[in-house]
Amino acid sequence: MKRFVAAVLLAAAFGGPMAAAQADAASQKVARAVTTSSKGWAVTLAVAKTTVRTGSKISATITIVNRTGHSAYVEGCLPDFDFFVDLVNAKVPYQNVSGLVACSTSLRIGTTVIHTQINAIYSATTRAMSPDLPVGTYHTAVNWPKGPAHIPKPGRLYISVVG
Repeated sequence: MKRFVAAVLLAAAFGGPMAAAQADAASQKVARAVTTSSKGWAVTLAVAKTTVRTGSKISATITIVNRTGHSAYVEGCLPDFDFFVDLVNAKVPYQNVSGLVACSTSLRIGTTVIHTQINAIYSATTRAMSPDLPVGTYHTAVNWPKGPAHIPKPGRLYISVVG
């Protein structure tokens, strides 16, 4: 038995079949969080999973860390309207929501956490009027409110929509 274990460890150390299988499994992993930063700011978009059934939803979190030493105001209401996340690709383009803003949100010094959901439907507004997204690969697009230009917009995460 000791010889078998030693042979397996030796094969893995020199790139044998086991190492190849592990490398292949690692390459299949998809990022579940992305962070962008600028002077005094860090913004992270994180998702619960990277696969969603068409017509369903997954949880997402936007974390904004303000290290500037002062609060900043953005035009928008937390969290549901101005910080929602859409799924887009070449066939399903992003349609930015804009218009008059009735409120503003303070991004205080420290951490602001926004819990939201990503819907696998054509529009994040109303499910009753929005058909399910077709099966395919999409990336996230955050409806980001207007505010100081130095607050970075979250990067993209890739999500697979399955049937």
